[in-house]
Amino acid sequence: MRRVLLLSLAVSLCLASVVHAAAPSKPAAAVRTYPDWSGVWENAEGFRYTVPGGKPNPPVLTPEYVARYKVVTDAAAQGRPVNDPTASCIWPGVPRVLVTPYPLEYLIQPDRVTVIHEYQSQVRRIWTDGRGHPEDLEASFNGHSIGHWEGDTLVVETVGLREDTKIDRSGLAHSAQLKVLERIRLVDPDTLEDQITMIDALAYAQPWVSTLRLKRHRDWQILEYVCAENNRNPVSASGKTLTLDAEGKPIDKEQ
Repeated sequence: MRRVLLLSLAVSLCLASVVHAAAPSKPAAAVRTYPDWSGVWENAEGFRYTVPGGKPNPPVLTPEYVARYKVVTDAAAQGRPVNDPTASCIWPGVPRVLVTPYPLEYLIQPDRVTVIHEYQSQVRRIWTDGRGHPEDLEASFNGHSIGHWEGDTLVVETVGLREDTKIDRSGLAHSAQLKVLERIRLVDPDTLEDQITMIDALAYAQPWVSTLRLKRHRDWQILEYVCAENNRNPVSASGKTLTLDAEGKPIDKEQ
């Protein structure tokens, strides 16, 4: 009897081994690869938004924002430029930070792309994990960025941007409805192209499309940037720098 039981057990084990061996193996999950954006990138376009070829590309403004922009440009022409908040160490925000002359670095992870700016040591996060924008989004300088990969192109959508930031150093404004779309890709081994589309029905009569190009420096590093030491003069509600008295309190006279 014992021999019969042992024989039956051996047969069962053999059959189990055969069935297990015959079962198809589960295919290994595909490993997502990402483009090589290592190194540090320098804006090659300067302070302006351009179209391919490097030509300046101003937006088509709505009548309300034409009038608002004329106030700023007329004041500048008369030697009374409206204060630029960045002069008081206030972060320029998106999209203006994209046209500053300071380098940046991209860190690519499966759920996000982190952008490290040397300018004011700021960090921007682009979420690529499939999330949407929060319903109760509070406006901020960098806004809320979500993205996805289309091949080796990073497609980004940024909303929730503060209305009091400027588009560029000339004082060009936007509304709280501004949406910034980006398509970022390598066009050659050391050139990164960022096609920027700005959509703002209140400020721009049509979507404003510009192209920014960045050059790679493989041996550069992001350096420390400290602006707080110059942040001595507060900015008034009208956007002008206030003078401080001997005790560090703002006086009524605006510069």
